[in-house]
Amino acid sequence: MIYRGRNQAEERLSHPVGLPLLKLVAALSLLLPLAIFLVTASISYEAHFKNSREHLESQADLALQHARRIFAIFDLAASQTEEAIIEYDEAGIAAHDAEISAKLGRLSSALPEIEDIWVVDARGRPLVTSGITPAPRNVDFSKEDFFLAQREPGRGTFVSARVAGFFQPGMFFKVSYRRHLPDNGFRGAIVLTGDPRSFEPFYAKMLGEGVSVMSLVRADGGVLARVPMVDIPLQLKLNSEFSRAREINSDRGSYTDVSPIDGVERILVFRSLSPLPVYVLAGLDVAQIRRQWRQAMLRYLYFGLPATLALFVISLAAVRQARRQDDIFAELQREVHRRAFAEEALRQANKMEAIGRLTGGVAHDFNNLLQVMLGRLARIHKAGEQRQPPALRDIDAMQFAIDRAANLTHRLLAFSRQQPLRMDVVDANRLVADMAELVRQTAGNEIVVETIYASDLWPILVDANQLENAILNLTSNARDAMGEGGRITIRTNNIVADEALLSGHPDIAPGQYVCISVSDTGQGIPAEMLEKIFEPFFTTKPVGQGTGLGLSMVYGFIRQSGGYVTISSEIGKGTSVELFLPRAVGEAQDAAVLPRAPTAEVAGSGVVLVVEDEVEVRRLIVDTLRDAGYTVLAAPTARDGLRLLADNSAVQLLLSDVGLPDGMNGHQFATAARERVPGLKVILVSGYARHALVGGADAEHDLLTKPFSRAALIRKIREALAPRDVAS
Repeated sequence: MIYRGRNQAEERLSHPVGLPLLKLVAALSLLLPLAIFLVTASISYEAHFKNSREHLESQADLALQHARRIFAIFDLAASQTEEAIIEYDEAGIAAHDAEISAKLGRLSSALPEIEDIWVVDARGRPLVTSGITPAPRNVDFSKEDFFLAQREPGRGTFVSARVAGFFQPGMFFKVSYRRHLPDNGFRGAIVLTGDPRSFEPFYAKMLGEGVSVMSLVRADGGVLARVPMVDIPLQLKLNSEFSRAREINSDRGSYTDVSPIDGVERILVFRSLSPLPVYVLAGLDVAQIRRQWRQAMLRYLYFGLPATLALFVISLAAVRQARRQDDIFAELQREVHRRAFAEEALRQANKMEAIGRLTGGVAHDFNNLLQVMLGRLARIHKAGEQRQPPALRDIDAMQFAIDRAANLTHRLLAFSRQQPLRMDVVDANRLVADMAELVRQTAGNEIVVETIYASDLWPILVDANQLENAILNLTSNARDAMGEGGRITIRTNNIVADEALLSGHPDIAPGQYVCISVSDTGQGIPAEMLEKIFEPFFTTKPVGQGTGLGLSMVYGFIRQSGGYVTISSEIGKGTSVELFLPRAVGEAQDAAVLPRAPTAEVAGSGVVLVVEDEVEVRRLIVDTLRDAGYTVLAAPTARDGLRLLADNSAVQLLLSDVGLPDGMNGHQFATAARERVPGLKVILVSGYARHALVGGADAEHDLLTKPFSRAALIRKIREALAPRDVAS
């Protein structure tokens, strides 16, 4: 009867919705929208980058059309220039200089893209210009790249890097065209000066249409025009992402890179102006794309988060209601059990009294156990609600080795012929003799070093320190090629190079050269490798034993010095490298001095004016010189420096960067400063060849090349102020 009554009670009570199911619904109401949001965010992230790249491609196509139109204007101007002079020979052009110059002036004035027009003869001398009458015949363009390019048959239109204007301030690029003789020989060139600012209006308009940077870049990485505009020459690295992307597809492509100009990571799309080796680049900041993506996701959250939270709150309310119903249902069940036991006890009071008491005790203990279980479950559930999401990990950044980077930059600049050179008239015999002992020590006892000097050797115009480095590079390679023993021969000779000898070097003028050859009796170089031997990062040494930059540095330095290099080799017999440097006019200076051993630093004295626009560099120089005992004045621009000179007559030395803002560079500033303070010592600082001193007209200015050490800076200052220090 007891069991039958309990079953009837259970039949009358229906169990509410299961609590575990409601908990699952509550969890899904939060987790499912979160999962959908994460998937949507991932898809949206990829879509934003895809759409941005597609937009950049369309903008790059527009920029390509614009650039083609600009260079078509250059072609038209060159054609009209040729028509203006076609009927005249050189004498006729000179006779009609004013008339032709006026025509060219009207042509360049009508075309804002063109700053001026020059017609140059086959020797590199101006015949007529659009702005100067008569043409300055004393100007020599024979060593300029835009002229040398046109001496090569079939070269076509050539676009130079950005350089300073011939007779006008600012940075420009040159577009040159070959002039042909009737027999298709070289008659000279037409040189148009392009103004990068002519690209600014169109590029600036594109910046308002989802583009953050627009550039016009040569294939070698030289930047011709850029918006936002910068006033200094720019050069992308030879191993940049731009170079690697062009290796994959030379006409069009895209890549992601961190800008060497402003350090901003961007997606860039490029298009080729083929057949010109010029590219247009459209870029968009990666941070901007991510910002747009985050804004889009915030809009999703704005609408989706309240609904998700509302559903979750409703689910929690249902869970709490279900828990209360479970408690009530459990209590009802217990009440039914008690009544059933009470009825049975009433009917069998005497017979079952003891059993009733036992059952009541068991029921009491069982209820206690149920309470403990329910309470623990509640605590576990509460702890589950308060769990925190996992913390994000920080990403550690790696730091480059400065010394190795500076060395690599120096070698790459040497190969690209953009290292600063200090040219002096040098006796090569004395230079080789002074460094012969160092070569012997470097080669080791197993290798014989022989020097053969030509009598009456001509002087050469060269950077002596760089020539020493080149010879040491060649002798080190020769030593490595011989292994356990052999002979290194360094020989000097006078060479008269004619067109036959220079058949492999059409851009080198015939004339008188000094040859310095380094020969060895080593294993030799295979013929198939000789044509690549001067390429950067190419080496015949085993992996890990050479950077592949030594010979490329030698090659670039010699070419930058106006000479050329030849190499010959035979397997098993050795290799010979010949350096040809042009003969100099004048007396040779004292033999070059190898780097001196460091000496103890002595406190300096004197007043130095430092002019440098980069704040951190200026602070570094000022602090270094003050620590060394000098009185230092500092200014960010040349005009500020002139004001300081006017107020401080005690300034003894000017230390100025070459590339300065506000329209006055270091050369101009030094000239103006010496006009105000006669006898003022000047040291110019630069790390770029187009800014640096290269002998000749600026020989009176000393040069300090970036990056420089503290010791080098103080030594240079002390040498410049030595007479004044002694007098004090």
